[in-house]
Amino acid sequence: MSAFLLFFGRSGTSDLERQLDTVKIAIGAVVLGRARDAGFNPLYAVTSDAEAAAAFREQGAEILADRIRPFHFGQELSRIVHEKRLDRVCTIGAGAGALLSTTELRALRGDLESSEAIVLSNNSYSADLVAFAPASALDAIDLPATDNPLPRRLHQQAGLSSRQLAKSAATLLDVDTPTDAALLVRHPACPPELRILPAWQDILTDRIDALMRLVTTPDKELLVAGRVGAPVWTFIETQTACRVRMLAEERGMQAAGRDVSGEARSALGFLYQLIGPRDFFARMGELCDGMLFDMLVLFAHLGWRPSAEERFAAYLFMADRIQTKPLREFTEAARDAGFPLLLGGHTLVSGAFWTMVEAAWHGYPEP
Repeated sequence: MSAFLLFFGRSGTSDLERQLDTVKIAIGAVVLGRARDAGFNPLYAVTSDAEAAAAFREQGAEILADRIRPFHFGQELSRIVHEKRLDRVCTIGAGAGALLSTTELRALRGDLESSEAIVLSNNSYSADLVAFAPASALDAIDLPATDNPLPRRLHQQAGLSSRQLAKSAATLLDVDTPTDAALLVRHPACPPELRILPAWQDILTDRIDALMRLVTTPDKELLVAGRVGAPVWTFIETQTACRVRMLAEERGMQAAGRDVSGEARSALGFLYQLIGPRDFFARMGELCDGMLFDMLVLFAHLGWRPSAEERFAAYLFMADRIQTKPLREFTEAARDAGFPLLLGGHTLVSGAFWTMVEAAWHGYPEP
């Protein structure tokens, strides 16, 4: 048997964070239901949140309260594996897997159960979904604080054979920001119970519509900047009609801890420091007709560590909700840029971008 573990923790207490948590809980419930139908057993949901626990319990999951304070993903996972005597495990964070079908999850379980020593992940550098056997391999690694580096450590330190799942919107999309949520509900495969959720369409719809038209229009140019991996570049080359300019920097930044160590460096960051926010976005406008910007690379370069509440406000161009002057000025300049622009984190230039392009070719928005 293969166990399925879903982790959920609250983002914060602001209204923006709680709204995103509502979306992530709904995604987690959908994923648990599909994992159950795909034959995973037992199902566990690791959370101390009453609202999430109720939603996950309805899908047949046993609720396990997290015990490690402060939360430490690797230690929590190892504790559960030992207490429940698990041998084969698939773990995912709430927010990931919204577009994964029961068929895809069943195939994942089959791959997991057909090998004695394997780790499967959606991204070996920065994972949101990891399936591995034997679970005892956790005893041979330095347990990571987050799920991102788990597949690499299981491969490099425990010797498990490593394989990444086929890249798609389904495997790569992890709803971690309001922008990700707004793009999810545009995808034709978005489950109906997620499509009806409030996902900031009133704020972002015009920007998304413009960018979706852009990627299907020859002679337009899209700028994609941030932690862009090689699979996304291949996808861009074959699945967009527009020209694409890509600025790939600091892939694996968070998994390597370069954001918190102060080592992260960005070419765009050096430019931003030289000319300031208004001229920065004016220069970006000379390079493209629209832009997807993983802004956390820039923030790491600048040494900015905004609160989640202010970071979410920036994603939504809500400059009036930001007290920190440099971030407010950045947000105002981004809001007023004379081209369609979306702000986000790593998923924006990975799974969310993939989601947007797939949706665009399916006729969203309508002509």
